[in-house]
Amino acid sequence: MKKYSSNYSECIITSASNKFFPLLLNLLGSIEKNYPGHPDIYVYNLGLFLTFKKELEKIPWVHIMNIPHFVDHWRSCYTWKTYILNTPITELNFYLDAGCQILRPLDRLFEKISTQDYLAVSQGTEVNISDITPDEYIERFKLTSSQLSSNVIAAGIFGFKRNSSISPITEKIYAYGIEGLCLGFSKIDLWKSKGVNKTPITRECKIFRHDTTLLSILLQKEIPYLKIEPIELFSGKYEDNPQQFIWNIRMNYKKLDFINPKFLHKKPYGWYIHINRLFLFIFIIMKNISNVIKSKIIIKT
Repeated sequence: MKKYSSNYSECIITSASNKFFPLLLNLLGSIEKNYPGHPDIYVYNLGLFLTFKKELEKIPWVHIMNIPHFVDHWRSCYTWKTYILNTPITELNFYLDAGCQILRPLDRLFEKISTQDYLAVSQGTEVNISDITPDEYIERFKLTSSQLSSNVIAAGIFGFKRNSSISPITEKIYAYGIEGLCLGFSKIDLWKSKGVNKTPITRECKIFRHDTTLLSILLQKEIPYLKIEPIELFSGKYEDNPQQFIWNIRMNYKKLDFINPKFLHKKPYGWYIHINRLFLFIFIIMKNISNVIKSKIIIKT
């Protein structure tokens, strides 16, 4: 594994398993293309093929990280995210899910993390905290009607400063993750209870959001006058807003503009890069075929 240094003041943190490797490459390529002078990137390995890791190791500004098995269910229902959000690597840390694409430099966002200790992004007005919070959590955290009607905060785009006012909150999130408060699914999502996310727990709310539920509850409860960034600068179609920093493409594999090796590597490309692009090509085709089939099934039903 490549050695890394925590002496730098800023970093971008992300994570990926094999399923998200195409999105991860797109994120890394967009950073290199659209963010000159960007800080180093730390990628938490949630299960990557050997050739995937080998390619990442060849990118000078990318560092592969491993998450300790801090609890038996660390892989389940985004419990691993509670560890990441409580583990600053540098002074200023900006976590981005692999399904993000950088549109322009993020220096202004790091400035906000520096001055206010965090950067929180709204997930819009379509849902509020009451929609994602189980009844038992409402009672446990003694949430008010005002807090329950507040904005949901995105756990996939979140900035945090080391040894700051946000630290006690991320410590609580991590402790609740160990306790198992990320686990479970609302009734509408019980079909997702499989593989590493297999759990017998059903959460009584409209749509339980695991790490997002915990982050939203604690930020709204613990920080008076919480400052929240508008979703328009971090999601949606980036063509609509020239001020937008990030395009949150989520699981969209139809338009990955930056997976060409030229954004991350110099020629001649290593054998592992050719193998990885062949995998990506097959994976994306299969994924898009699957999405078409699912859409036709939904239309028929």
